[in-house]
Amino acid sequence: MRPPTIEHSPALILAGRNGNFAIGPSDGIKDLWEKLMEDFGRIAGQVDLKAYGVCHNFDGAGRMDYMAAAAVDNAGDVPGYLHTLIIPKRKVAIFAHSGGLETLSNTWSKIFSDGLPQANLKVAPGPQFEVYSEDFDADVGLGTVTIHIPVL
Repeated sequence: MRPPTIEHSPALILAGRNGNFAIGPSDGIKDLWEKLMEDFGRIAGQVDLKAYGVCHNFDGAGRMDYMAAAAVDNAGDVPGYLHTLIIPKRKVAIFAHSGGLETLSNTWSKIFSDGLPQANLKVAPGPQFEVYSEDFDADVGLGTVTIHIPVL
């Protein structure tokens, strides 16, 4: 695993589909993405065509919320059936994922078992997320994916 890039990320306002899941891969997450794609590119105030897979609201007992989302410029303009989440500016470690979606959970595991300890970084509270670049092809599951982890 390559060392992460450390950045101070800008604040983000995200809008999308949200659900509660056991931490780890879940078939229900795919359903969230399918629902988001019905609106993707047409969400009021959407700023670009990047997509975000956000792990947040960890309960400490093995569950979390996952949100399939797009960035927007104003949460107040988002239709009420979509969940909104504001992520403040913060320090993040950014890890590149290489490979298809079928190996994404392996990359997440390696970040916590190898990447963060080797970089001598500690996880800070707050949402952790995947960014799917505009060149990402959901039909074949390939393209540029980075994983952003808040760090101290």
